[in-house]
Amino acid sequence: MAPVIPSAELRLSYPLYAVDFDPQDADRLVVGGGGGAARSGVGNKVSVLDASREDSIQTVSEIELSSDEDSVNTIAVGPRTKSSVLLCAGINSAHADLKKGKNEHFRIFAADLPSKTKAGASDPKIVEVSRTALFSATDADTYQRLLRVSDQVGAVATGTTGRVDKAQIAIFDMPSADSNAPTPTQRGRLQLAKEAMDMDLLKISDDEHQLLYCNDYDINILNITKTPTDPYCVFTMPHDESTGAKDRPSLRCIRYLTPTFVLAVSNLPKAGGAVLQVFRLPKPSDLGKPDKEGKARLALAVHLPKSVSRATGLAVRNLSPPPTPAAKQGSTEFVLAVTGQDSSITILTLQHQTVANVNLVTKLHPVTTLKQVHLGPISGLAFSPVSTPPPSSPSPSTPRPQTLKLASIGSMANTVVVHTLPLRPLSETTTTNTTTANRRYVLALKSSPPSNTALLIGFGLAFALLAVLLHGILEVQGLARPLVGARHVTPVRWQRAYAGTPSLPHLLPPPSVATAAAAAATGAAELGGVWEKYGAMGAERVVLNAPSQDGDGVEVEGHDAARHGEAKGWEEMKADQQAAWKERLKRAGHWGEEMGEAVFKGVLFGEIGGMVGAMVR
Repeated sequence: MAPVIPSAELRLSYPLYAVDFDPQDADRLVVGGGGGAARSGVGNKVSVLDASREDSIQTVSEIELSSDEDSVNTIAVGPRTKSSVLLCAGINSAHADLKKGKNEHFRIFAADLPSKTKAGASDPKIVEVSRTALFSATDADTYQRLLRVSDQVGAVATGTTGRVDKAQIAIFDMPSADSNAPTPTQRGRLQLAKEAMDMDLLKISDDEHQLLYCNDYDINILNITKTPTDPYCVFTMPHDESTGAKDRPSLRCIRYLTPTFVLAVSNLPKAGGAVLQVFRLPKPSDLGKPDKEGKARLALAVHLPKSVSRATGLAVRNLSPPPTPAAKQGSTEFVLAVTGQDSSITILTLQHQTVANVNLVTKLHPVTTLKQVHLGPISGLAFSPVSTPPPSSPSPSTPRPQTLKLASIGSMANTVVVHTLPLRPLSETTTTNTTTANRRYVLALKSSPPSNTALLIGFGLAFALLAVLLHGILEVQGLARPLVGARHVTPVRWQRAYAGTPSLPHLLPPPSVATAAAAAATGAAELGGVWEKYGAMGAERVVLNAPSQDGDGVEVEGHDAARHGEAKGWEEMKADQQAAWKERLKRAGHWGEEMGEAVFKGVLFGEIGGMVGAMVR
């Protein structure tokens, strides 16, 4: 039975396309979207929401944007001050500005933080503080589809409507929240041969970041340092050489786990499902090498549930991140969420372990699947930082309950849903540091590895079916005791008498047929064998004789003109004689109506207890 996860839902007045949590406040959620520049009457907005309660979501502040411009496509929460937090968004300029070659797509807003001390304070507001063009392309075919911010560095990637030659990634420095003119400083652009499908940013030291991006089939890494560097392709999706198929899985989403591992979601060809893949990145010193040392290696792979024919989104949260970017990642648990085309969210966990300076990833196991979270497709997904609600007890020794929030948005129903996932402290027997400040937490919901029960049941059923089929064949051939009733559904000419002694009293013993051929060999035989023997005897003839009118036996002898005289063929006998022989052969189990009378041609018939005259006298 699936676990019950508390959730809250809020319906807004506009379609939602972007969502992000404040990295310093697990209760602050920012969403954006709108109806675009179309005259539909649906405005373009950015909203700040309060998600502190498990059963409800409240709107804290909201800004309505120009209806002449595009809707909010991307959003990310940036640095903050004591009174406000910067919000980065991707919004294409108005059509009139695009005609002039001006597209200030990168916007920065300042959202007031609600006052918790001043009584009667005014409602928090959101104001736009800057707009910038980071892409070289300024036409209406290009828009800001991807946005990532990590500390003081950010990156945006284009989305295009048919102009793949203009695909770019722009890298910039985030402005300080205290700046009077918070405008980003561009660091450079990457001209891409193919549009970036997804990307992620990670701070790996005080002065170095790393950009991870992918297209349909390639994963690339770019080191962002003070000196310009080139990107490196660390993985290319291979073709399936065993089948020779031209189609191959395509990459849909990608995220950093640690500086050593990345997580990717791939969709199989022809909507055949989705796969989660964990890759081990090459060492920094090996980047750019043409051989295997410079390539990422597959560490884990897990298929999503069969109901997910195509994955659409991914979110990842590290429950025990290192204290500083340069610090080593210790043992931790990652919580993953993957959205599917069926408006479902699959939640999984992944274990990261450090053993003797060796980093390992294990146990990529599903936890549960949330079905039909939204009416229509899920357009965004985000995890909150790990939150600590107010303590329920004044005793400092009482550990505070920890939760992890998962927010998702739907563009069709204008809904935002927040699920609250419970966490629990790891047992003291599995960790050496149990102080409240450094206690390691894991998801309280139990994960389970993929079950082999269905496979074992399938093998068992197949084995049982083969056993029944084999016994039926042996039963028809008279080599096994009748148990499955195969003799009742097969033609009589296929059947052979069972050689063993029947143990059931209602079973009649099989009829005996004495066979004498030119070699004078005798034994039991079925009439089907007689027809075969007749063909092999050449010119010799076969005589069937029934010495007793009431019995079931049939004697088969090679024709001897001196002994049998002139025997009668089937066509020479009268109708009553033919009927008597048919009945005798039926009782003996040697002939059936489906065999027809053609099998009697060329065979001579003797007497049945005096009915057919003295043929052999």
